[in-house]
Amino acid sequence: MEKLYISLTDWIKFLRGKIEERIIYAPIDNEGLLFYEILNEGNIEKVVYNRARPVEPLKLFLYPFKERTYPELENIPQIVVIGPASCDLKGTEILDRVFKDSEFKDPNYFKRKENTLIISIDCKNPYKTCFCTVVGVRPYPEENYDLNLSFIENGFIIEIGSEKGRNFIGEDTRFYNVTESQIKILNEERKNVIQKIEEINEEYNLKNFENLKGMFQKEYWEKPVDVKNCVSCGSCTSNCPTCVCFLLEDTSEKDAFKKVKVWDSCLFPGYAKMASGETPRPTLYERYANRLLCKYWYMKENFGMFGCTGCGRCISGCIGKIDKRKVLSEVLREKLKV
Repeated sequence: MEKLYISLTDWIKFLRGKIEERIIYAPIDNEGLLFYEILNEGNIEKVVYNRARPVEPLKLFLYPFKERTYPELENIPQIVVIGPASCDLKGTEILDRVFKDSEFKDPNYFKRKENTLIISIDCKNPYKTCFCTVVGVRPYPEENYDLNLSFIENGFIIEIGSEKGRNFIGEDTRFYNVTESQIKILNEERKNVIQKIEEINEEYNLKNFENLKGMFQKEYWEKPVDVKNCVSCGSCTSNCPTCVCFLLEDTSEKDAFKKVKVWDSCLFPGYAKMASGETPRPTLYERYANRLLCKYWYMKENFGMFGCTGCGRCISGCIGKIDKRKVLSEVLREKLKV
């Protein structure tokens, strides 16, 4: 994989030349949190590269909250997204399986993926809610990006992950070959971040997720005290990089018919409810169990990978202050007693 280096000053100059050509989103600090904003001359020097993933998942750019699916969209703009971390990139593998590689393909998703250039970043300062290494994801991207930025020595090591990324850089002479000493610094920093994440999560018993198989009985999920705090708001599923459930709404006018896709959440009381009013998951505990079992059992069996990338958004965004790691630890311990 080709690696280059560019100083922060030159990178900003490089981006200034690009914001005239494309819409570029990047993470900007807003009261301590990172949110995506469209880059312009006023904020281009405020982009944050040396922390962790932004509040919003990359999913928002590829699979919007609400959009028309029929007739399919004709004009999907080319955009650049700077800032997704490894947890977000791993999530695109689930999105691809559902919307691009399955029997029933979503043409809008395919177009968005093609028209989106992803510039990921190394996670430098993980949050207390991060647990990517627990589910086999490293805190630095290894695939699924066009370019990856690793902030070191007041500049970036740039890893080129695709032809699209190589074309974005072009023949710009501000990029030059990385040195062995810079690679050594990069590897050491990555090792240190992995250690930080492992230390953050050492109090939790997050091993042997295969033991969750078959644990759909609500009795297991009523015992963890925190679960009762769930208010079924759907924050966790909306912020999750891999949640893909949606509803299709049919609308018609005098001379037109449309289908609109809108996100759904398995924690909503109306989720899976039938026309008769009956539902297979009438209680909060059954719905909560279904969400976690989907991540660590159903998706594992269907896609060969966990439906959780350890980004921690479901923890940090929970109104009920539920820490999923604690709930999973308690449920897994309960299973071992049987």
